[in-house]
Amino acid sequence: MGESYSELLIKRKQSFPVILVKSLLIGIIGASFLLTLLGNPITLFIAIIFGAIFYFIRGKSDLEYEYLYVGGELSVDKIIGKQKRKAVINMPMEKISIVAPTGSEPLNEYKGRDLKKLDFTSKTGKPNYTVIFNGKEIQYRILMELNEEIITMMYNAAPRKIFSVNLVK
Repeated sequence: MGESYSELLIKRKQSFPVILVKSLLIGIIGASFLLTLLGNPITLFIAIIFGAIFYFIRGKSDLEYEYLYVGGELSVDKIIGKQKRKAVINMPMEKISIVAPTGSEPLNEYKGRDLKKLDFTSKTGKPNYTVIFNGKEIQYRILMELNEEIITMMYNAAPRKIFSVNLVK
C-alpha cells in the first residue's frame, strides 16, 4: 500500500516594524558610507556595525513554513533565512480532533476554550484552516494555509475529522 505524501511551502510576510527597521538600517549604512567618502573615517566603523546588525536581522526576518503530510502525519518545519530548518510540531492524525476552515461552524465547539494558539500562516489574509490538535499536555489551535491536496489526503485518512467546502462527502 502506497503512502500519501505532500508538501507545501508558505512564506511569511514581513511585518511593518521589521520593514521599517531594515529601511532605517539601510539609510544609516548609506549615510555612513557617504560620510566616509567625504573624509570622516569614524563613520566607516559605524557602517560596518550597522551592516552586521542588518545582516542578522535580514536572516532572522526571512521566515518560511514547510507543511509535510506523510502517511497519516502532518508536520510543520520552520525555515529561517533559507538556511536553518527547525522542526516545530508533528501531528499524527490520531491526535488531531478537527481540521476546518477558520471561522466555520464545526469549530464553534472549541470557542471559549483555553487552547494554545500557533500561527503558521503567511499573514497575507489568504483563507486558512484551523487544526485542533491534542498535544501531550496541551490542546492547540493551529492556523495553517493547507492546500486541497493535503486536505484530501487527510480526509482519506480520517474523514470524520476533516471539513472543507471542496470535499465531496
